[in-house]
Amino acid sequence: MKGQGASAGARGGALGSLRVEVVRALTEGSCTARELAQRLGKALPSVRRQLQELRSLGLVVRRGSRYSLLWDGGLKEELQPWVPPPWQCLQCGQSSYIAGLLKELVHLLHRSRDQNERLRRLSAQILRAQEEERKRVARELHDDTAQALAALLVRLGLLEKQVDATLIPQVAELRQLVADALEGVRRLALGLRPSALDHLGLAPALLALCDEFSRHWGFAVHMDVEPLPRLHPDTELALYRVGQEALTNVAKHARASQVWVSLHRVDDAIILEVRDDGCGFRMAAVKSQREKGLGLFGMEERLSLVGGHLEIRSRPRRGTTVRARIPIRG
Repeated sequence: MKGQGASAGARGGALGSLRVEVVRALTEGSCTARELAQRLGKALPSVRRQLQELRSLGLVVRRGSRYSLLWDGGLKEELQPWVPPPWQCLQCGQSSYIAGLLKELVHLLHRSRDQNERLRRLSAQILRAQEEERKRVARELHDDTAQALAALLVRLGLLEKQVDATLIPQVAELRQLVADALEGVRRLALGLRPSALDHLGLAPALLALCDEFSRHWGFAVHMDVEPLPRLHPDTELALYRVGQEALTNVAKHARASQVWVSLHRVDDAIILEVRDDGCGFRMAAVKSQREKGLGLFGMEERLSLVGGHLEIRSRPRRGTTVRARIPIRG
């Protein structure tokens, strides 16, 4: 016990030199142990069950403090429950029981942190494999399929000059079909892996992407792209894919007539913004159906792997703004 409160320590095997600042600089008042659990463990079911027992004992945590968990070997994590009046202080037996629960809580949080790190590494490996496959398919489309169609187009042009006049319309029609197929293959290869991104960098690749979308989909794209030095490849790729997905969403869903794309360095970060004048949507509806928004999930996942952040603002009939921010890395 300490003053009017109770200080609980969890003692057990060392879990590594961890230190998590659990609660700080919160508003005045108090919160229940369950609320604290939600901040600690993202409301893990097992954590909630453990903390529910604390709540049944009447444990209340005061906001505005820092909480620690201590055990042999030094400070690891910290949690200092405080029971203000008129709540009754815990009995000695209850304190030892709470210490055991807090020890279990530390174990759960530590295990959750490890699992999240493993998932992060797995997600990064999947995205790298996906990009390598995209690059391979794009190269084959460019080197094989596109070249074969281009050669066929040339041969049809020669044939058109040699056939009877009655056959010229049919040959011309074939030439147009091949030309359309060639354009589609080139557009597909560009979407899979733009060569400009690898050879020239993010800004030229985004300019080419905007030109392609404007030409193919018919809406005006206003570009404000700052020339930038080469960034880390992961940063360039993440921002390019976010821009590509945002423009694809505009083309498929927004019914927009104009799009504004900007890319700038602001302080120690690169910020990409894609804004349209389309139909917009209700943000609450998108969040409630998050499992269906694979494009949104993909953008968030790519940015999180490079330390970035995604912000989306939209209102019905007011258009949509997609803003990606990534800190500059070496």
